[in-house]
Parts: sequence; structure tokens; C-alpha cells
Amino acid sequence: MVDMVDVDYLTLLESGVEAWNYWREKNPEIKPNLSYVELSANLDNVNLSHVNLRCAKIYFAELQNANLTNADLRGTDFTIVDLSGADLSHADLSDGLFLGSVEFSGANLSGVNLTRADLGTCVISHGLFFRASLSGVNLSHANLNQASLRFADLNGANLCGANLSGADLCGADLREANLFGADLSKADLRGADFSDANLAYANLSGAKLAGAPNFGNLGIYDLSYLNDRRVNLSNANLNGANLSEVDLTDAILTSVKVPDIRVQN
Repeated sequence: MVDMVDVDYLTLLESGVEAWNYWREKNPEIKPNLSYVELSANLDNVNLSHVNLRCAKIYFAELQNANLTNADLRGTDFTIVDLSGADLSHADLSDGLFLGSVEFSGANLSGVNLTRADLGTCVISHGLFFRASLSGVNLSHANLNQASLRFADLNGANLCGANLSGADLCGADLREANLFGADLSKADLRGADFSDANLAYANLSGAKLAGAPNFGNLGIYDLSYLNDRRVNLSNANLNGANLSEVDLTDAILTSVKVPDIRVQN
């Protein structure tokens, strides 16, 4: 079947999600091209809830404040797309999706499925990721300043060099996550699970860790050169931790478990 021009795709979307999804179902071989489209200027309230945009191409598009709740976005090619303020709650963006230079600032990504997605070049400051599935996601050097990742699944995520300053990571699953050089200053890490995570060179200055039951055993972490003088490690288990060259002079260490700590001779 011959591919349609972009304006026809827009016309179909303007006909409503039900009509669009019916057309997608009847034409599964077509991968719609919605590049350079300003949907926010063409669709009332940009209501695309439950829309099927699977494997669509969306380059240089504007979707600010769009309603994409429960949308099927698996394999969708987003490159330089403005989704700031959009509601993507419970949308499916999984299957190793690459999101190049996408703006997610202030977006609602609660419950979204981003398993194994590549978000390394995205801006997600102040984004809401409550209970989002981010297992294995690439967020290397991403801007997650003050993002809400409460109870998010970040198991095995690559957060190397990510800006998580002021982020809410309460109860987040960060097992085996790569946080090498990440900025976690003033982040709320209470109740987060860092089992087998890499926190080498991470900045934990002013982070909230008091009462985090799953923060230790720190013996499986390399915390050398952390040099965080203000970190709150109350109730953490530091059994076997590598604290060589770590300056914890002003750290809060109330009720810390410290047997078998390895320190620099």
C-alpha cells in the first residue's frame, strides 16, 4: 500500500482516536509519519488517550500538554519532540525505544512502561514517574532534576552521570543500577533499594537517607572518594563497606551498623 502524506495522518487524528485506531488496525503495515507536526496547534486539547502510535515516526513535533494516557507508543520514533507538560501516565514506551532529545519537563509519566528505553539525551526535570517501569532504561547524563521517581522500578538502570539533584526516589527500586558520578544531592532516598548498585563518585550531599532500610549492605558498593561530609546514613548497614578515603566527618551516623568496615590504613 502506498504511504499517505503527513496532512492525511493529521486529518485522521482530527477525526478522533477511535477512527484513527480503527484505521491503524486495518492498515498495520503502515508506519505513520507525523514529523514536523504541531499537534498542540491542530488538535483541541490534544486528547490522544489510548491512541495507537506504535512504530510511528514523530520528528520535530510539538505535543506540549498532550493527553497520551494509556497510549501505545511501542517502537515509536521520537526525535526532538516537545512533550513538556504532557500526560503519558500508563503509556507503553517499551521495547528498547530510542527517545532522542525529547523534552519531558513537567510531564506526567506515572505508571509508564519505559523498560529498556534509551532516554539518555532527554530533559525530564520536574517529571512525574510515580511507580513507572524503568527497568534497564538508559538515563545516562539525563536531566532528572527534582523529578518524582517515587516507587519507580529502576532495576538495572543506567543513571551514570545523571542529574538527580532534589529528586524524589522514596521507595524506588535501584538494585544493580549504575549511579557512577550521578548527582543525588538533596535527593530523597528514603526506603530506596540500592542492592548491588554502583555509587562510586556519586554526590550524596544533603541527601535524605535516614531510616532507609534497603540502603545497606554497603559492603557491595564502592564508595571510595564519595567525600560527602553531610550525608545522612542513619540506620544504614555499613557492614563490609569500602570507606577508604571517604570523608564522613560531618555525616549523620545515628544507629549505623559498622562491623567489619574496611578503611584506609
